[in-house]
Amino acid sequence: MRRQVTGLLAMAALVLLAGCATTGSDMMGVGGGPDDVAGSVFDHPRADRRGAPRGFGYQLTGQSGWSGDLVYEDDSGGAIRVALLLADADGAEQAADLQIAMPYLEGGVRRFHGTAASGEPAELQLQAGPCEVAGETGFTHFAALRIGETVQAGCAREQAQDDRWSNYIMSYLPAIDACLAEFGDRPAHVSLAYTMSGGATGVRIVDAGTQTWECATRDEGRAVNSLRQIDSADALFGEGDPIFVRGVFPDFGEGCYVYESVREADGTLIGALGYDACNAVPVTTAQAAAAG
Repeated sequence: MRRQVTGLLAMAALVLLAGCATTGSDMMGVGGGPDDVAGSVFDHPRADRRGAPRGFGYQLTGQSGWSGDLVYEDDSGGAIRVALLLADADGAEQAADLQIAMPYLEGGVRRFHGTAASGEPAELQLQAGPCEVAGETGFTHFAALRIGETVQAGCAREQAQDDRWSNYIMSYLPAIDACLAEFGDRPAHVSLAYTMSGGATGVRIVDAGTQTWECATRDEGRAVNSLRQIDSADALFGEGDPIFVRGVFPDFGEGCYVYESVREADGTLIGALGYDACNAVPVTTAQAAAAG
């Protein structure tokens, strides 16, 4: 599993601390308003950060046969560049240079804008959720691509050196729901879901008192087998990267996290993924210095 999307993405994530997100619609017609959630739930130790591997990004597959690769790159000045290489159904290629739209993850959606090699404006939006193309599943995002006046739909999946647990959140959802039900109406969020030895699904949950619990399930994740308190000595690789809040989209910057909404194809909110935005102070300082 992947520990942290950092380096390049951390620089973008921290820009959120200087502004506020707004609610609105996008090319996919998905808008989302924040819901209140107890801030104390998010007051827990942050995961350690590592540099993002070169080549981290998203693999795109279009509904009409097009494909593409979006890659985050770091230029010599430490700024983020986003390279997009596309191929249509006939194999003809087109490139685009993009930037990450700010505020970062505005409205819970990943947005990129720039210019295609043809000189036309280019825009890409990625909405987290269970996308499907021609019966193929396992995608982590719905994709909407605009080149000039042409809009195309598709799906995307994250590509990285290490795999994050949240890339499989839909398959873990029954276990997540069963485990969260044990906490009733008490605020809690998920820090990890994973396959335990023997094939059962385990879910790590952090409660309002910042206590972490390990929930083991049975019956394909639909019933709880055990629930026990654990401490930092039991931490697993990838825990807290990201966190997941079920059924709500928290306020922008809540608990020092950047939130990405997770939605069904019809826009129904599944929950939100929270990415730590509090560990890259040098970037914040650099942004403030640049503004001054």
